[in-house]
Amino acid sequence: MGVFVAAWPSVILIAVLPEIAGQMHTSESTLSWVVTLPMLAGSVLLPTFGKLGDLRGHRKVFLAGLGACGVTALATACAWNVGSLILLRTVSQVAGVATMPTAIALLMDAFTLDERPRALARWAFVTAVAPAMGLFFGGPLVGAVGWRGVFVIQGVIALACWPFARSWLKETPLAESVSFDVLGGLALMVTSGSVLLFFDRGSALGWTEPIVVAAAVMAPIGAYAFLRIERRTDSPLLPPGLMRRRAFAAPVTAELLCQISSTGVYFSAPHFLTQTFGTSVTETALLMVPLPVGMSVGALVGGRLTARIGERTCGMLGATAMAISMGMFLFGARVEIMGVTIAALAVQGAANGLVRPPMASAAGASLDPEHFGVGMATSRMIGQLGSAVGISMAVTAEALGGFSATYTAALVVAVGAIVLMTRVVPRPGIAGRRDPEEHRRLVEEIDTDAALSLPVLEG
Repeated sequence: MGVFVAAWPSVILIAVLPEIAGQMHTSESTLSWVVTLPMLAGSVLLPTFGKLGDLRGHRKVFLAGLGACGVTALATACAWNVGSLILLRTVSQVAGVATMPTAIALLMDAFTLDERPRALARWAFVTAVAPAMGLFFGGPLVGAVGWRGVFVIQGVIALACWPFARSWLKETPLAESVSFDVLGGLALMVTSGSVLLFFDRGSALGWTEPIVVAAAVMAPIGAYAFLRIERRTDSPLLPPGLMRRRAFAAPVTAELLCQISSTGVYFSAPHFLTQTFGTSVTETALLMVPLPVGMSVGALVGGRLTARIGERTCGMLGATAMAISMGMFLFGARVEIMGVTIAALAVQGAANGLVRPPMASAAGASLDPEHFGVGMATSRMIGQLGSAVGISMAVTAEALGGFSATYTAALVVAVGAIVLMTRVVPRPGIAGRRDPEEHRRLVEEIDTDAALSLPVLEG
């Protein structure tokens, strides 16, 4: 319930951005930071919340995140201008992100090794189905009471769930020594934020504006500072040498490109439907439902398909389906036929769900047991950064060449993901294996690897 409450409003928020922009008399480009900044801050803080749970107890961090998410969601409903909306939404979503790594740790502690795959699969299903529920119920809700009602409902449910979480959850064992790479996290946020700000404001204001030039200068400085800090700290945000391992870097980078492509198109789809076909907020939200539904189905199929044909083959299928969906979006924008766009949303959702389990399983299999937690947190962080980059790409491409430019850029990135999938280290599937015990072990191993890294917000 805690993960569901933190996740479901993020999707409907994208669908109502045009309405919020009109009410607050600002551009959709500026308002895109209501989605982008929480993604950026949350992705960087994911490993920190995990380490904080190791140090102070995952139950405490989960309860603090859920409670703060509820309170700040209610405050977000009272936002008086675009600046307050961006700030309050970021704080609320970052608090909600604290439920993600702590939920995994609590499940791992509560269930035995044999019970974990099924429990984690249910958790992963909730993370995938939450966006669909948000669209299905959020659209009519926004149409009836306005976008502020979304945050009121989120806050009320979060605070109503809090006493049950406090009563039912048991604390996890504490780690003896955990340290934080605070400076590294800040440097990464400055670097990533500067890159996003450069493209976002450059397309809206012009590439010679002082704030755009400042962002261009700060990005390489931040990157240099981050690398220096990571080399010297005792607890780097990214484990040393992790991204130099092909077995880890290939699936993580391939999924990064998939996230850039899919999130960019997903972000632009409500704008395309509203501007091209004149749909209302409720109609737009309902028309978007095939995407998260497709993702839910794709995620369930992807886990079992990965077990049968291996991570690289399943990942190739998912990335190819992603590229096909981008081609469908591009065709739909050219002919302006709504049915083509809706079909593309369904294909994209299925592709997104299909590609996650094999990439998560491949990344998890490449990690040593002592690095599994931080390695998977790093994988999720990189994926969420890809989501933020995808939104910035969509805003910039749309400003330069319209929706066709957005879909063309997404298609190129998706093709790049297919190429990277060929670099994933193959692990044989279970097809043809006749030993029942080996069959069961491999299925549980791949299911667990996949479920542990399916993120809440990237859907």
